[in-house]
Amino acid sequence: MGRYYSGDINGKFMFAVQSTYAGERFGATEQESYLIEYSVNREQYDKIEKELEDILKTGSVDKVNKMFDEHNSYNDERMKEYNVSSADLKQYADYRLGLKMKEWFDKHTDLDTLYYQAEL
Repeated sequence: MGRYYSGDINGKFMFAVQSTYAGERFGATEQESYLIEYSVNREQYDKIEKELEDILKTGSVDKVNKMFDEHNSYNDERMKEYNVSSADLKQYADYRLGLKMKEWFDKHTDLDTLYYQAEL
């Protein structure tokens, strides 16, 4: 169960944590469709890098990574044990999405626009 995004980058939104609109944080703009279609222009690359740095500064990614290094799932009890909040999970999930965007631009230096669709 969950919602997916696909196109130039592919993945699954973190269930009950991450909004379909998470890409807008990194400069994605909604395109009209039966799905939400997004495009991210290379001009947003600096914004992507800054958002990724800002997320890392919160410490959320490190906390969630530590939890997932030791366990392959989470629940309220485990989150409490590792001092991981719902906000930390959202930051972690958004970080993963933004990192995919950055890596796509790094790999496709000849392309200026990344496209993906997100399920509602």
